[in-house]
Amino acid sequence: WDLDRNGELIFTSQCADIVNDSTVSLTCADVSNPTSWDDGYNDSSKSGNDAIVLGTSNGYVIGYVVGELMAFASTSDTSVESEGSPVPNLRFRAHGTDTGKGEAITAIKCGGDGTIPTSARLRDGEERPPSSSNSRSLSSSILLTGGEDGSVKQWEILSQNTPSSPPRIRMEHWPRLSSQRMKRRSHLFTPKHDGPVSSIAQQSKSDSSKFLTCSQDGSVAVWSASSGKELFRMDGFSSGISSLACLERELLVTDGMEGYVCVHDFGIEEDAADNGYDLEW
Repeated sequence: WDLDRNGELIFTSQCADIVNDSTVSLTCADVSNPTSWDDGYNDSSKSGNDAIVLGTSNGYVIGYVVGELMAFASTSDTSVESEGSPVPNLRFRAHGTDTGKGEAITAIKCGGDGTIPTSARLRDGEERPPSSSNSRSLSSSILLTGGEDGSVKQWEILSQNTPSSPPRIRMEHWPRLSSQRMKRRSHLFTPKHDGPVSSIAQQSKSDSSKFLTCSQDGSVAVWSASSGKELFRMDGFSSGISSLACLERELLVTDGMEGYVCVHDFGIEEDAADNGYDLEW
């Protein structure tokens, strides 16, 4: 969409399953914005690396670097339906098998820096810029996915500039095989939800040690990113939860109580809660 032209549509493309020669539905999406993760740390290698990641109904994650997608759209003929489609920078199966049953990705979340940029910047106990541009050519970020079958998974997405013309950013996922493991992080989380995962959230971009999920089974779970274990679970909602959001570190907002929006305050004292609760604006 072109916001400078009153929201004019400039490009559209249909995602397709090239194996089965059919179209697929996009079920969820998030935007990876690495230049905003470092809280003032100036890393020029991340400039232009913003990406949009999509979850599909057949269990695949598809990722595009935003700059490359916009460049493709600007050179396409918008007067007719485009026969060509942009080539994704990232594509892999994250959930399900080829049976077509319970394989959809129903929630996706970009989780901030991965292990590679963190270890590259920690020198002598403090963060410092790299000594050369080559040492920063490879970076990584965390991606969290939730499935129709209730499973929750964590991935490391590796990104690297390629010497192609025009230049492209190559993105790959890890782990690639069931026998592989992540460094200092868990890939699979147990126990899984009893219904489709509907949303994933973090307390803050600077704290990736824990994250939250909610499900159509009416529960909210808090997970340890390193151990893969469930730390806390909230049940008792009257219906499935479709969304949740963290406001600061102590406020959690959800639905799941019929027509009401619920604000959960984990910072209030027990005695104060017994006397009633009023929001301060």
